[in-house]
Amino acid sequence: MKITDIKNKEQLWEFMTEPTPSLVESVARLDGPMLVLGGSGKMGKELVGLVKKADNLNGVSRKITVASTFSNPLSNDMKDFEAMGVKCLKGDLSDESFLESLPDVSYLVYMMGFKFGSSNDWRKAFYLNSVVPYLVGKKYSKSSIVVFSSGNPYPHTSRNGLGCSENDPFEPTGVYGWNIVARESSFRTTAMQNEHQKICLYRLMYAQHLSYGVLVDLARMVYNDEPISVAMPAVNLISQRDANEVAIRSFEHCTNSGWVLNIAGPVWPVLEIIKRIGNIMEKNPNIIDEEPETALLADDLLSHKTFGEYRDKCEDMIEAAAYWVMNDCESWGKPTHFGKVKHDY
Repeated sequence: MKITDIKNKEQLWEFMTEPTPSLVESVARLDGPMLVLGGSGKMGKELVGLVKKADNLNGVSRKITVASTFSNPLSNDMKDFEAMGVKCLKGDLSDESFLESLPDVSYLVYMMGFKFGSSNDWRKAFYLNSVVPYLVGKKYSKSSIVVFSSGNPYPHTSRNGLGCSENDPFEPTGVYGWNIVARESSFRTTAMQNEHQKICLYRLMYAQHLSYGVLVDLARMVYNDEPISVAMPAVNLISQRDANEVAIRSFEHCTNSGWVLNIAGPVWPVLEIIKRIGNIMEKNPNIIDEEPETALLADDLLSHKTFGEYRDKCEDMIEAAAYWVMNDCESWGKPTHFGKVKHDY
């Protein structure tokens, strides 16, 4: 199935949790239980779904635990996880007694983070994005850990270029940018303190889904004739299932010194994206602001060299997002704020 063939949320789930043969082979080499921290967010359930399907194909019964606040009263995440045979532990990771109660595991996916609103509560932001990661890293001193991070602190580069590579130094601005640096620094510190701990700093840029993401946000703005700012003139595009797959396969590349990986997808001009969406919808996008010469972009050549090409094509994702919005299909109500005149992180 291609993403352009998806008509409802059931088909979308099957699509987003379909493992490739390479993922199945990689998961077969991961021997031991897995814990996902902060797994009730946008990507966690489908990441777990990929692992479960790969394990089933391998004939393996792996113990997987998801620990999260499960704070959304409208969500069925706990029931969905439990239906997959996943154990759910509800609690706040900033509560050290809850953290210490979590099971020991071989593999840990760290997805917890505090982003939107972080500029309004810097104390909470730094505690959740710096102190808590250190405490987690200290507890899981012998585990392999994939740390979900971000390319947010990279400097802006030419909108016509490839973006920053993993070796480019950070130039963080704002509370959220410095929080990313703090999170990575905390895990680097615990790895330095524990020779058996292995980590991957997984710098993700804009994973695309049909229930949320940059593409459906832009499509919704075109459809509703809202003004679309091109103050960020270009963006990386990668599907969520490709992003989740790379995260899982990154366990085999974790190192004690920290393997740094950009996961981003190709660079696309925002004007080209909204033009394509407008053509499908037969609408003229309402474009405002001037295009600057630079944008926040990441080069993920290392990911391509390590894992090969991604499955999902950007052209298909753009088309699918347009029809998803036109058909008033499911939205998670989690806007990215991309294309808005003012971002508030």
